[in-house]
Amino acid sequence: MFLTPTELLELTGYKKPALQRRWLVEHGYRFDVRADGRAAMLTAAIEKKLAGRRISGPEPDWSALE
Repeated sequence: MFLTPTELLELTGYKKPALQRRWLVEHGYRFDVRADGRAAMLTAAIEKKLAGRRISGPEPDWSALE
């Protein structure tokens, strides 16, 4: 349900909770702060944010499928 410390490290690239929180804020993620200073994030929040992103780049040639 919540991201593990390892998952937060993988997402943000930072080990220290303060740097993880800063990165999350800068990238528009919503989270709560636990009593120990770590970010508390639902895995569903990550999935929702990442699923809503559009991938930039050239459009595929869909005619090849016809």
